Amino acid sequence: MNAQGWQYERAIPTVDVTGEPMRVIVGLVEQGDRLAAALRVDDGRAALVPLETGGELLKALRETLESWWRLDGHLDRAPEPHLGR
Repeated sequence: MNAQGWQYERAIPTVDVTGEPMRVIVGLVEQGDRLAAALRVDDGRAALVPLETGGELLKALRETLESWWRLDGHLDRAPEPHLGR
């Protein structure tokens, strides 16, 4: 269900830093007689994402993910499979 004033809302399920389930919501929010891109976490405050900020946000996210991959993300943390011998 969309929050009041939100259209084309899409929730992305994830977890917070403690492992608790949460959602990052992206969508369009009514701003007077126009729509603006926005995001929020669960039912928290909405942040407008103007076009120029959106580009910077995506760039920062990509760079952060690339740094994580180089530092730790490429390591497989899954336990070794138990062969049952």
